[in-house]
Amino acid sequence: MSKSKYYYSFFLFLFIIINSCKETPKQILDSGINDYALYDEKGELHRFSYYNNSKAIVLYVQGNGCPIVRNSLKEYNEIASIYSEKGFAFFMINSNIQDNRNNILIESKKYNFTIPVLIDSAQLIANELDINITSEIIILTPTTREIIYRGPINDRLNFESQKNIVTNNYLSNTLDLIIDDDLSKIKSEHAKGCKITRLSKINSKKIITYTKDIAPILIDHCVKCHVEGGIAPWAMTDYNEILGWSEMIKQVLLSKRMPPWKADPEIGEFQNSFAIEDSNVRKITTWIDNNLPYGIGEDILANVIPINENWEHGIPDKIITLKEEIIPASGLIPYRYQQIKVNITEDKWLKGVEIKPGNKNIVHHIVLSNKENSDKSNIVSRKLSPWTDNFIALAGGADQVTFFPKNTGVFIPKGTILNIQIHYTPSGAVESDQTEIGFYFYSKKPKKTLKSLSTSNYSFEIPPFGKNVIIKAEDLITENIKIHYIIPHMHYRGKSIKFKVQYPSGNIETLVSLPDYNFNWQWFYKLKKPISIPKGSKIIVEGVFDNTFQNPFNPDPSKKLIYGVQSTDEMLIGFFNYTLD
Repeated sequence: MSKSKYYYSFFLFLFIIINSCKETPKQILDSGINDYALYDEKGELHRFSYYNNSKAIVLYVQGNGCPIVRNSLKEYNEIASIYSEKGFAFFMINSNIQDNRNNILIESKKYNFTIPVLIDSAQLIANELDINITSEIIILTPTTREIIYRGPINDRLNFESQKNIVTNNYLSNTLDLIIDDDLSKIKSEHAKGCKITRLSKINSKKIITYTKDIAPILIDHCVKCHVEGGIAPWAMTDYNEILGWSEMIKQVLLSKRMPPWKADPEIGEFQNSFAIEDSNVRKITTWIDNNLPYGIGEDILANVIPINENWEHGIPDKIITLKEEIIPASGLIPYRYQQIKVNITEDKWLKGVEIKPGNKNIVHHIVLSNKENSDKSNIVSRKLSPWTDNFIALAGGADQVTFFPKNTGVFIPKGTILNIQIHYTPSGAVESDQTEIGFYFYSKKPKKTLKSLSTSNYSFEIPPFGKNVIIKAEDLITENIKIHYIIPHMHYRGKSIKFKVQYPSGNIETLVSLPDYNFNWQWFYKLKKPISIPKGSKIIVEGVFDNTFQNPFNPDPSKKLIYGVQSTDEMLIGFFNYTLD
């Protein structure tokens, strides 16, 4: 054997051995308790359970303007750079009521923050972890989020003074003890920093009650789904029901799993938002912690009218009943497709659509689109997709009705054939569904024609166990348009998604950002005011995918993913409705 062949064989063998020794990621069993979620200064959402594969979660209490914080940042960054390689997750957390995302971002740029700052200005997590001072380190166990250590980084800094030499490296010593699994030797210390004004002291005399404070919040943000006949597994019918579910309510609020409106609260305004403000979350959690006082007056939840089977906007002008679908008790259900002919004797303009699933237990979502592109005008140079670029309506979650913006309508010519795509999820029993679709027409042509487009990427690959895989899709817009509604869409590996516009000037604006994307919740994001998009602008859809065990919805992290229509495949689509401007 020649030397070159020998070396080739040797290094090939070495490569195979090294790669075969790589540890395959394993699923971590998480307790599900103390699972908090906060946005950082850049608008990314961090749920603590996502980091349950770390050795520990390290928090440093940051506060704008605090000298001790500013003087210790360099040391914290240095420790984080070393120990993040050893499996620790590092964050800062800001619980100051006077700080917000914008001024924290300014502070981070000025002082070169390299670690995300979790924003807790409503002090939801400060209440849970008893945060009262900045410059304090809090270390949490990764799967139960219990406190292992709290105290300073080291003993170098004091009020208005600092030493040149560190004699006690509290943080790095504690991290070493965690690595050595020698937790019994960990000892908490008193930290020195800037006092944090606690809302609990400011509002200490205010009594929060169910009748005056809590029930109205639940009606505004929760009863949309948690109503008799709704899609939620239980209904908020009265005080006693809330009492029984109170600890679960607190848990899903602190983890931001509920309510399931996924848009970043600081980007865009939406007419159909049911997002809950952190101040109201604080009211609910404080009320629960204070033994849930009832108050005075009637129980307004008891007066909520159950959802009935009537059409929400009255009897439609035309009703089409789909053929019955039989759904097995378990397993992956391939999408079901049907085609329907809209038997109308003349061209019509559609005002809105209501899709009524026959069985809400098993219908995940339904998409209605034109079979062919009846309108040949176009705002992009590429070939149109038969259904994604011509969708009409979506029914998903609690949204079954799609009514179009005022004075706009979708053109439905005589003889139109529509595509129906239905995604079913098994319930544990064999069930059937027969969905109805109601069409509402204008009596005359509206002022504007509403059209749809989907900025999509059909050529991508997500590797097995791939984490934070960024994929983009783009469309160059060739006409002046106004965007009204947006539907960002991915499947189970989707982690976050943004819908952006790059204007001809080069400036980029984010119209919708979903930092906590969840395939189980499909919503129209209906802009309060339509956005004018000039000719020459670019639509950019940017998705982040997580094909790891840290994604709790991932059916199989070992699978390589490409574009596909099944939910176990992947997609990156930014649907939007527009009118010509």
